[in-house]
Amino acid sequence: MSSRIVAQRAVDGMVLSNANLYFTAHDGTGATVFRTAQSATPGRETVLCHEPSCRFGDIVWAKVDDVFYGYFFALAGGVTTIRRIPLAPQPGEVAEIIGPPIPDIDIASSHGNLVTDGSFLYWQSDTAVSKLPIRGGAATILDTTPLTRPVTGLHLVGPDLIYAVGRVVYHVPVNGPGVVPPQLRILFTTATGVAACAPLVGSLFVADRNGAVVWHSSDGNGQVKQAPGTAFITSMAYDGAHSNLTWTQMSATWQVHLEANINIITSAAGANPRLAMFNPGGDLFWVNDDGVIASR
Repeated sequence: MSSRIVAQRAVDGMVLSNANLYFTAHDGTGATVFRTAQSATPGRETVLCHEPSCRFGDIVWAKVDDVFYGYFFALAGGVTTIRRIPLAPQPGEVAEIIGPPIPDIDIASSHGNLVTDGSFLYWQSDTAVSKLPIRGGAATILDTTPLTRPVTGLHLVGPDLIYAVGRVVYHVPVNGPGVVPPQLRILFTTATGVAACAPLVGSLFVADRNGAVVWHSSDGNGQVKQAPGTAFITSMAYDGAHSNLTWTQMSATWQVHLEANINIITSAAGANPRLAMFNPGGDLFWVNDDGVIASR
């Protein structure tokens, strides 16, 4: 597996499109949203917006009224909001706040915690899973939750949101749970705590904080992909189009692990790898302390 660096920044959130990637980053001057090509080299990034004395977090994109926007968390003056910026902004354009403040959310250490279906934005805070109309407005609570930090990622699978609270992976419909109690919405319970997961329709891959990685199916089948005590998992992704599974981990060293059909590859990932994801072509991207890394 050959790897190359795409952008050298202190990355906080990242999302892929067909050919580009969009990411938030911070330095001593503040927070910035960048766009660059997935095939780019460092220094080719375009600044979409910048704000001093601010921290940005997870970012997603959606097409609204024939305009492509990037939506991201922003922490300024102790207050976190969701903002949006056109992905082809006019010079001097400022990101727009589209919803109320979110008082109880950790955007610095949580990753993959903002998702969209093109109609709503969804996220998990310290106390709830919530949604917001894509054009802005009032937030709606879909489920109340106990404190879980850091949040290990929110996922959209069909009509359901998949999320973890402590040791348990839950699902809740995007329209709310109705009368279905939490105990009937449990997908899987880990031994020590959920470190990451990659859900599919009818099954999911789960990483336990004890280092185990398992595949669990709703029909009761399962498979251990990695034994407990092997490593600490920092992110996980599954590419259904190519049947590829990946996770980043700390073992004796920082590593990225890729299972591509019958091939199993583990290679160096750089310090603190996170935010692993695949593009539509099956290329693997992740973030480490050096910036954005691409691999194939």
